[in-house]
Amino acid sequence: MPSLFLRGAPYFPVADVAATTVYYRDTLGFAVEYMAGHPPEFAIVSRDGCALMLRRVLDPARIRPMEAQGGTWDAFFWVSDATRLADELSSRGAVFVYPVTRQPYGTLEFAVRDRDGHVLGFGQDAPAPASS
Repeated sequence: MPSLFLRGAPYFPVADVAATTVYYRDTLGFAVEYMAGHPPEFAIVSRDGCALMLRRVLDPARIRPMEAQGGTWDAFFWVSDATRLADELSSRGAVFVYPVTRQPYGTLEFAVRDRDGHVLGFGQDAPAPASS
């Protein structure tokens, strides 16, 4: 039976869709798939088939990233090479929440913060080396 799910996209409230879209494009390497409104009210950005939706909120004080609520990330992406991606994002000026770290649960991961405070985690499956 073919897959029923085709794609998913976290939905982020943002203060300024145009400025946030530029940040995702220029700093995080995402492509702009769609933008609507004058000024922009909504956009979809994506990288390697992974999408995020950005929606303008009238009161930026209402933006509450997961970190402020006791969480870690607002979105998490599995990647093929966490170190290479971290180096790329660092060279583009991304703000890191934590650097590439080998986690005890078998992931090599790092996180960055966007201009609205959302935290994006990126991880690569990296099981701990077997003990001899």
